Amino acid sequence: MTLKYGPALAKDVETQISILSGLPPRSEVLTSESVVVGRASDSDLILNHPEVSRRHCRIQRQGETWFIEDLGSRRGTAVNGKHISGRTALRRGDQIRVGSVTLAFGPEKTPGAGVVGPVGAVSYKGERTEIIPLNADLIFGRGDDVDVRLDDPLVSRRHATIKTGPGGYRLQDLNSKTGSFVNGRRFDEHELVIGDQVQLGPFFFLYDGRSLRRVRRFAVGRIVAAGLTKQAENGPILTRASFLAEPGQLIGILGPSGAGKTTLLNALSGLRPADSGKILIDDTDFYKDLNRLRSLFGYVPQDDIVHTDLSASEALTFAARLRLPAGTPRSEIAKLVGRTISDLGLADRASLKIHRLSGGQRKRVSVGVELLSRPPILFLDEPTSGLDPLAEFKVMELLRGLADNGCTVVCTTHVMENVYLMDQIVILSKGYVAFQGSPEEAQSKFGVSRLASLYGALQTSEQPLPKPEPLLPSESETKKPPIPLTTARRAFSLPILLERQFAIFRSDAKNLIMLLAQPIVIGTLVAWATTDAPLTQFYVYVATLWFGSSNSAQEIVRELPIYRRERLVGLSRSSYLASKFLWLGGITVIQSLLLYVTIAALRMGIAGMAQWQLIGLVLLAFAATGIGLTISAFARSAVQAVMLVPLFLIPQIVFSGFSPPAKDMSQPVLRISQIMPSFASERISDVSLLLDQKITGGLITKYRTPFWNTNEWYRAQTGQDLLNGTIYTDIRPLFVGYFSLVSWTLVAFGASFWLLARRERD
Repeated sequence: MTLKYGPALAKDVETQISILSGLPPRSEVLTSESVVVGRASDSDLILNHPEVSRRHCRIQRQGETWFIEDLGSRRGTAVNGKHISGRTALRRGDQIRVGSVTLAFGPEKTPGAGVVGPVGAVSYKGERTEIIPLNADLIFGRGDDVDVRLDDPLVSRRHATIKTGPGGYRLQDLNSKTGSFVNGRRFDEHELVIGDQVQLGPFFFLYDGRSLRRVRRFAVGRIVAAGLTKQAENGPILTRASFLAEPGQLIGILGPSGAGKTTLLNALSGLRPADSGKILIDDTDFYKDLNRLRSLFGYVPQDDIVHTDLSASEALTFAARLRLPAGTPRSEIAKLVGRTISDLGLADRASLKIHRLSGGQRKRVSVGVELLSRPPILFLDEPTSGLDPLAEFKVMELLRGLADNGCTVVCTTHVMENVYLMDQIVILSKGYVAFQGSPEEAQSKFGVSRLASLYGALQTSEQPLPKPEPLLPSESETKKPPIPLTTARRAFSLPILLERQFAIFRSDAKNLIMLLAQPIVIGTLVAWATTDAPLTQFYVYVATLWFGSSNSAQEIVRELPIYRRERLVGLSRSSYLASKFLWLGGITVIQSLLLYVTIAALRMGIAGMAQWQLIGLVLLAFAATGIGLTISAFARSAVQAVMLVPLFLIPQIVFSGFSPPAKDMSQPVLRISQIMPSFASERISDVSLLLDQKITGGLITKYRTPFWNTNEWYRAQTGQDLLNGTIYTDIRPLFVGYFSLVSWTLVAFGASFWLLARRERD
């Protein structure tokens, strides 16, 4: 509840109005002779509740008497339980029903007196608690025969009950005197879904799928910003910007291209904070406790934040599992996803792959990902970009509905057709906030009959002056961070990420066919083209390098919008990278082994010690995957990543020690070659071909390249050359090669980790 203060009515006696139910308990002093009560930001007494109309009723003083009248509200106004039709006199102690919010009028109080005190205790089976487990039927109330005692006069003796069943938990009101509320709406019976906000009298609880957790308030979402400035290489792109949003408002940030719309949105959301300035979320300094307060908002970028190869239901299910705490029942997650899909109007499209949905439907799925955690604040960057007029209207209608249900929605847009759905618009020009107010006020200020003409008026106007900045509380007046609606994060998400990778992989049969066909075709060609053992081994490890790097080179850069958003809700960078390494490395191992088996089957065997060769191929597969992921984290686009792969592969051929042979390399070239993964693979191949072989002149002639490589190692270790008639048994060069490949994998993981951290800040 927010009251816009005017001059006091009297110096010695003041009249207060208090919230009894429907919103967090609070009292305010009536300091004007006419007070409009409603949800709109221009109301005098703002009640941020979806069932309160924008201008609901008016409380007015005439002489010593206060009157109330309804202003054509949707749900009407009642005094002491009776709906009013005209002006009705108020007496001290009257209860006013405004939508689902109950107010107490009076009593008189002296200036400076305190507000409503703290709510009473919650006891579960005789013990005070903040968390109520839902493992049996429970009765809530103030009486002595209840399971959960809520100690407050506004709670009935038997207020409500929760019953367990095969479909979950069902909450039922027991004809309580002040009613029971879920998500701000009064109900008689309601099936609980994760994220539901339950109010019983002045007590507030959040349902997490397994328990009811007591929270102190739900009315969050007020944003006040002042002095936001952001510098770029060519100068400021945001200059002393101010912004104000009340809970339950839909606010559009408008302006021509380059005006700073996305910069302001990113500053408000904390995605890329401003260089200077201050933002308060419900009177709490946002930038000082950014990581914790980020749980209060959802953010939908221009790009899709879902994997388009999944169905809408699958994408939302994986998103919910990543966002919700470990141990959340699968049945509750399914119920949450089903409710979200229904709210999005996509129930008949839930099983379709997202790439088969229309642009507007895909955007709604992206919005749905953010709605899973029921954020009180939602930011969207150009949510209607590229949509046709009908799809654009449906998305804006969805956002209007979210605001009507209490969510503060802030979006950037350049389209004017649906601005009338917004409560306020913020107009940016050349980095300045030129205006904030209702669309009607904007038309009057800029002298245009249609808002579509606004951009032309901005171009012909002089440099805009920044709006006066809102007054912010002092450092000592700012509050501690509110308890977030979602506090628990899933610490270990690797199994879920791997399961999602598998779901994406199996969604397209063409991927499976291509991945399996590649090694079979290449293996067949190699077996047909040559019987030379060293050359065959060379082809196998070069193909493995190509499999690994090409499989992973586009993976990160293609998923960056999804990854960035999931990082903000707690996804671990190490879990994300580990899932890519394990999944893509595993795919590359399968391809490499399939290539090896194909050649062996067509040749009736492969020369050399197979077990050492296979270990080398497995390690090379993960090293190549890591290098591909490093390329992907470095590249600015998927096309650039594809172009970078040959720049890695061609040097692997040149510096492998096979062609040209190591013995023909100069010392500087040889030193470079010895750090290459292809050289390590060639060393492993050489030794596998020579182990348990008797050294003869013919062998040396036949295997000049591998023999030189191994002989050079042997000479360094023993001080003598391999002699004719010697049986070669030294396996130490194998482990040098293995160590090199493991090192490449670890270095690639570290490089990918570092580059990915940098991309998060881009």
